[in-house]
Amino acid sequence: MTETIAREATYLFFPILLLPIIFFILKHFKSYFLSKTSLPLPPGPSPWPILGNIPQMGKKPHITLTNFARSYGPLMSLRLGTQIMIIGSSTTAAEEILKTHDRSLSARYVPSAVPAKSSKFNHLSLGWALECNDGWKNLRTICRSELFSGKAMECQACLRETKATDMVKFVCAKEGKEVKVAELVFATVFNMLSNASISRDLISLEKEGVDGGMKSLIRKYIELISASNLSDFYPILGALDLQGLKKKAKEAFMRICATWEPIIKDRREGRRGNASSQEDFLDALLDNSCSNDQINYLLLSRKSVSMPDWLLGCPNGS
Repeated sequence: MTETIAREATYLFFPILLLPIIFFILKHFKSYFLSKTSLPLPPGPSPWPILGNIPQMGKKPHITLTNFARSYGPLMSLRLGTQIMIIGSSTTAAEEILKTHDRSLSARYVPSAVPAKSSKFNHLSLGWALECNDGWKNLRTICRSELFSGKAMECQACLRETKATDMVKFVCAKEGKEVKVAELVFATVFNMLSNASISRDLISLEKEGVDGGMKSLIRKYIELISASNLSDFYPILGALDLQGLKKKAKEAFMRICATWEPIIKDRREGRRGNASSQEDFLDALLDNSCSNDQINYLLLSRKSVSMPDWLLGCPNGS
């Protein structure tokens, strides 16, 4: 008798436990379907229930989007899960998005796996800023003047030549031996960027040629934040991190930043009580009272974005 009562209580417990979850999910998808009818969206293929247009994308989404553009025009809308995506596929549409309405559309969609997704760090980021506010504009101004101006590029010309010469000398010293060209070129380009940023080589040509450590780490980070993630299609699942991408991306982020954090610490301590004598990008960030977290995001964004996919060995589209 006691066992029967316990069994019945168990059967009742699970439905009661699931009721709040079911209610929350239904409420979420109710808002999804309401927005479907209320938003004045561009034309696009009819979405499936719940899944949206995900099943229609196939294994070659770039070809699928090309075919969709022939049917629905240069500006179309898709639903990926519960997320709405607007696609411009012509030069006219691109000009409208990137030039005419650039101020309204200049914010980024931040993938769930990116550490900067959290509100605690998003305001520190430049590449993953949700809102292009005054802080973002200030960081952009610093980068433009210290990294991408004509004067900055001219000052870095000698540095680029020096690193290219070091690579040639390394190859000459390896005459008759195997050389991993991809790892060697990666290390050279990475050191060009690190010297412009913090005046220091971060990779040994000899060690990178052996194990490709930093290259593998950056490639892993880019693949994690660009992988198909359920949390991006269904933000309601974001806190669960079902695929573990957020956790892995954070670990890779911390390991990459650990390579230059001692340099930041030494530079910050060395500048205490001394007059500013700016030499590189790190000095410019310290002059502008940037925190270590902000410096980490800016340095990693610079190095990740500057590395082409073929150099990192990433699959197309990463």
